[in-house]
Amino acid sequence: MTYYLGYVICILMTDPVKKEALLASGTLNPDPEAVRSELFKLDFFDPCDRAQVKYEMLRAHSVDGDPVAEACRQFGFSRQSFYQIQQAFRQLGFSSLLPAKRGRKGPVKLKGEVLEFALEKKKEDPDIDPGRLAALIRERYGTDIHRTTVMRGIKKKRPSSA
Repeated sequence: MTYYLGYVICILMTDPVKKEALLASGTLNPDPEAVRSELFKLDFFDPCDRAQVKYEMLRAHSVDGDPVAEACRQFGFSRQSFYQIQQAFRQLGFSSLLPAKRGRKGPVKLKGEVLEFALEKKKEDPDIDPGRLAALIRERYGTDIHRTTVMRGIKKKRPSSA
């Protein structure tokens, strides 16, 4: 085994290009040794491909009729993970097998009324500094917002001039 960036890289995989692709996409299985299914002894199946392992676990239960506990044992997941993966797959399909983008999905403090206030101030004075806008927001709403957050929020919300 080789330890790389917090992941155990499976030596069974011979293609280093695929390893890098899996690592870059976030689908490198951190525990390929936990995959015990006989399928993964065939060349087509790769225990280091987490998305493939998840799919085959769901298929083993749904199509082959394996009990959940056995599918989990064969593919290296907990039962709780199985049910989360199953629910996500039913709702989102194959895209649910890929890792979601981490972190916030948008600005937390600069939205709604606060964003409208910032846009209005920017409309009144197009040259206003984002730091000054952040200070005005703090004065009016008592919310600390970094100037970069203000700048990004206004940039996203402003209609592009084409």
